[in-house]
Amino acid sequence: MLLAVDIGNTHIVTGLLDPNGEVLLSFRVSSNEKLTEDEYFSYLKNICDFNGVEIKNLNGIVISSVVPNLIGIFQFLGRKYFKIEPMIIDLNLKLPFSFAENLQINGFGADRIIDIAQAIIDYPNRNLVIFDLGTATTYEVLKDGVYIGGGILPGIEMSINALFGNTAKLPKVKFSTPESVLGRNTAEQIQAGIFYGYAGQLKNIIHEIKKIVPDPYIIATGGLGKILFAEIQEIDEYCPELSIRGLYTLYQMNK
Repeated sequence: MLLAVDIGNTHIVTGLLDPNGEVLLSFRVSSNEKLTEDEYFSYLKNICDFNGVEIKNLNGIVISSVVPNLIGIFQFLGRKYFKIEPMIIDLNLKLPFSFAENLQINGFGADRIIDIAQAIIDYPNRNLVIFDLGTATTYEVLKDGVYIGGGILPGIEMSINALFGNTAKLPKVKFSTPESVLGRNTAEQIQAGIFYGYAGQLKNIIHEIKKIVPDPYIIATGGLGKILFAEIQEIDEYCPELSIRGLYTLYQMNK
């Protein structure tokens, strides 16, 4: 059994996968650099016990992280509780895709690597666009199995927090699908503006990409991707476990 840990700026998504790559259990906790390996292990054990998953059968750990300080904590966790040295995702690993020669890839995020790796395994003969809607929203574009570029924009929650944090009277609202583009009060108007404004951004990005890449297959992942998938017809599929399965794929390729 493999423990796959995807550490983001806001949440840590953890998955347990069987030898065939099937996700047995996945859950998320807040990213917190002040917690110790013992506290994170307590989260892991309690959730696994509740779901009847036996973590003593663990024989591998793979970690993707955009928070450098948390890598060490999970390395300590692996060594202390399982006597396993975790595999860390970076550009030194064998990857199932290549980069276009004109790109500067220093600092390319591990979270983006795992999304691309799994997408190209799942759709090997397609041009691809991958949206990952997390703290930041990223998009990756692959043509003929080669990564040709992408983009980064502020995430949905970041946009909501910017409104709340930089104004005196606007409330913080939960991101959800509004009843109408015309809100009836301040909270509904913020929801409508964020939802339709963000959907419009993604639709225009897709429109511009299609001028460069013919007939791409467009997928979305990330915690808020499901909400927008229902609104944006241009997105072909929502893949909630893309990153966790990408960790499994890269682990198998490099173990």
